[in-house]
Amino acid sequence: MLISIIIPAFGREELLVRCLSSLNRNIQGDLDYEVCVVDDGSGLDEVNVREKAAVNFPLIWRSFKSSRGRSAARNEGIRSTSGIILVFLDSDMEAREDFINTHFKYHSTNPRIAVIGKILWPEGGSFLRYISSRGVAKLKPDEKVPPWYFVTGNASVKRQDLPSDGVFDETLPGWGGEDLDLGMKLHLSGVEFMYAPEAVSFHHFVGDLAGHIKRTALYGKSVLPVLVERYPELEKILRLDLLNSFVLRLAVHNLFFIPAFWTIRILDSFPFPAYIYDYLTYSAYAGGWLKRERL
Repeated sequence: MLISIIIPAFGREELLVRCLSSLNRNIQGDLDYEVCVVDDGSGLDEVNVREKAAVNFPLIWRSFKSSRGRSAARNEGIRSTSGIILVFLDSDMEAREDFINTHFKYHSTNPRIAVIGKILWPEGGSFLRYISSRGVAKLKPDEKVPPWYFVTGNASVKRQDLPSDGVFDETLPGWGGEDLDLGMKLHLSGVEFMYAPEAVSFHHFVGDLAGHIKRTALYGKSVLPVLVERYPELEKILRLDLLNSFVLRLAVHNLFFIPAFWTIRILDSFPFPAYIYDYLTYSAYAGGWLKRERL
């Protein structure tokens, strides 16, 4: 098999159906591809999903009896497939035309790379505009992609380039971190990162600023301590080293953070500049990071 597309899923059957439907006839030419869905213990009905999506490609279905997390689901997908190129796609995304071809094209012309595709977000207020402009979306065309921008909602890598000591870390506590961990592993092994804006997926995102802040704070408290110990350079990259300054610690204190958060949340229709959301995001994970010192 040439290409394996791995999709971790948990409930939300209709979005998974839309995701799989978008992969029907998504290619030009004779590219050989398979898709693997791993249900993370939510009890999705495989037969129902297959029928609704009118699947016309080889579909491998795996199910956990209980939830084990996205890392475990992706690892199961890796074990269950045989593709030379692995494409990771989230179940709440729809692949646009030539999605598969584009990922293949980048790997066929570039050795040892990890490809990050373009993710489109729903239109909405200031917060949605902000998150749609983060990561690789804010890079200039000739700017090198750093490993900490690696996200597996829409990404691909050759199987032979995956780390031999484990791909997605299933031991990381709390939310997030597995993508950053894999990105750093790939980087340290010599893999380079490329942005493929032609590999487009639409993200049916339904979150809000409050959820973003809550997840980010937990990430700073439970996940970042593990990752920074593993990759010390992240402390400077994420500007956690600045928290040695009393002024920075004061700036991210609730005394300033909470008024800013509620102002931005209430006035979401106002076109706030990105640096306001950068402050809120940094304050959230920095606040979590500081709390880890008291554990």
